[in-house]
Amino acid sequence: MEKQYILNKNLIMIPAPDKGHAVRFFLPDGVWTNFHTGKEYPGGNTIEEMPTGDAILLVRENSVIVERFGTGTQEERCELRVYALRNNVRVDADVYGDDFEMPALCVSLKRNGHSIHIASDGAMPYTVRMVNMYAKSAANGMILIDGNDSVITPDARACTMEVVF
Repeated sequence: MEKQYILNKNLIMIPAPDKGHAVRFFLPDGVWTNFHTGKEYPGGNTIEEMPTGDAILLVRENSVIVERFGTGTQEERCELRVYALRNNVRVDADVYGDDFEMPALCVSLKRNGHSIHIASDGAMPYTVRMVNMYAKSAANGMILIDGNDSVITPDARACTMEVVF
């Protein structure tokens, strides 16, 4: 069993000290997704996997990872990466500006059956990447399919979207 670092309740990192060798690790309950490959793993099991880099980073279900681009510039925007959102679960994500005092963007996502309601407040442009989900339609938004993911961009000034998958 390899060392693993629990960064918080939703992130686990497993270093890959020997390139070309599989690593073994245990995952707590839930569905876990490899941040780099999108591969999903069932929790409550010991997993053996061949790493693609120096470490494996795993994200737990019902998590949102925020990736910011163009920090401090006019083109500042972010992508919210949503992982295995389960039915009747609501997750919130706050994105802070450079002053770290007030959120520049607050987004709430809640799944209900085959749809996800997204509400936002703030001026920062953003997209939502639904990891390993294929969206069929998005009210007040545009869908781009990127591999196994759906990337949803809200219409200008839209503060709510309804995504059906």
